[in-house]
Amino acid sequence: MKYPRFSIIVTTHNRPALVMRCVESLLTQDFPSADFEIIVVDDGSHPRTINVLASYRQAGLIHYLYQSQQGWGAARLNGVRHSRGEIMVFLDDDCQAPPTWLSTYAAVYEKYPQVVGVGGGLRYGNRMNVAGWKQYHGHMAYFDHLNAPLGITHTQAGRVWFTFGGNRSFRKTTWLSVQPKSNDWYFDDYSIDQRLREQKLGVYYEPAAWVEHFYFLSLPQRLRSAYRYGRSEKSLRSQNQIPSIPAARLGLWGRWQRMKAEAPEASNFAHSWYALTQPLIWLARRWGRNWS
Repeated sequence: MKYPRFSIIVTTHNRPALVMRCVESLLTQDFPSADFEIIVVDDGSHPRTINVLASYRQAGLIHYLYQSQQGWGAARLNGVRHSRGEIMVFLDDDCQAPPTWLSTYAAVYEKYPQVVGVGGGLRYGNRMNVAGWKQYHGHMAYFDHLNAPLGITHTQAGRVWFTFGGNRSFRKTTWLSVQPKSNDWYFDDYSIDQRLREQKLGVYYEPAAWVEHFYFLSLPQRLRSAYRYGRSEKSLRSQNQIPSIPAARLGLWGRWQRMKAEAPEASNFAHSWYALTQPLIWLARRWGRNWS
């Protein structure tokens, strides 16, 4: 029996419209369908997510796995354990891949057979709010800061220490050797990259293997994410592994000006709403850190 070369693992939780859009983009890849499989890991969603994926399951277009809600790290590990491919490609459900996405990954692995992993870039779509713009700029700053010692930014290809967790790939044997388990909602991408760096294993970044990320965050989404970040931070702090970016010392006016610059098309009302709700986000993150 011939196994596929790539296993695309999509993790999802209660975002039926987004995961359906994601799966549709994977079904239009210009890569031989026999050479990749699509595994969707449902992390405890409501029935609506199961329903929108039913037709893809019945047609044999995806492998569907359901688990009780445990977080992204556990969902990715579940997907890997049920995969058949040599290379695991991880994609978040709020991302949409262009037709050339997988073939770009394949070309990089063929050009650099010594690398154990390849990461791709993130682009933003047409629909964004202030929180989405802030998240996008945060993603880029995080990438650039962690890869600064190697002289690589998110616009450049090359060897890196960190790749975007929502769009990256690893050889299966390598991934399992550095990620035997995961109990965190977030930062499992950072933990994996740190272990690879400690073992001096090469990871390559190719911005041409980009996906479009859905950068639109409602207040409930922001609150849930902040709480989960707090819980993950607590776990990493206990291991002295918490990543951080030096924060600029800005007053209220400076923060307002930076926020306006990062989301220039948003209205003053939208900026004000984001600023007024930030204390709630801080409280949710603190609550997550104090959770026991």
